Amino acid sequence: MPRRKKELDARSVHDRQRDFLTAYADTFSVVAAAEKAHISRESHHRWMRKNPAYAEAFQKRRELALGFLEAEAITRAGDGWNEPVFYQGAVCGTVRRFDSGLMQFLLRGMAPEKYGSKTEISGPQGTPVQAKIEVVFVNPPDDQS
Repeated sequence: MPRRKKELDARSVHDRQRDFLTAYADTFSVVAAAEKAHISRESHHRWMRKNPAYAEAFQKRRELALGFLEAEAITRAGDGWNEPVFYQGAVCGTVRRFDSGLMQFLLRGMAPEKYGSKTEISGPQGTPVQAKIEVVFVNPPDDQS
């Protein structure tokens, strides 16, 4: 059975861009937005390279998505969520869960000097560590087997 050619999209480029940007605002995912707007991801990337107005519009939606995701991360880390508890297949209650991993990222982002990774090694009272490396080559004894 021969493959059918793709049907031509009657929408203008502007309409396809608008549809993609609307879908991105709903999904926060280039892959999902491309699928929802019925365009290829390559079209989006080409528009980003060649159309500064489109790239700016996409960046604005990306910043809005980041704001939403940050707010959601703060809620999940601080307020948590109720998770159902099941007994014999039926819900018998809930338990509040928190995302401590998100809390770590939030703290590192807000106060990296306090919660960031520290790899400094120092001696007493913060003095520099003195080190001496000595390499000694020893001739092995003759094999007398």
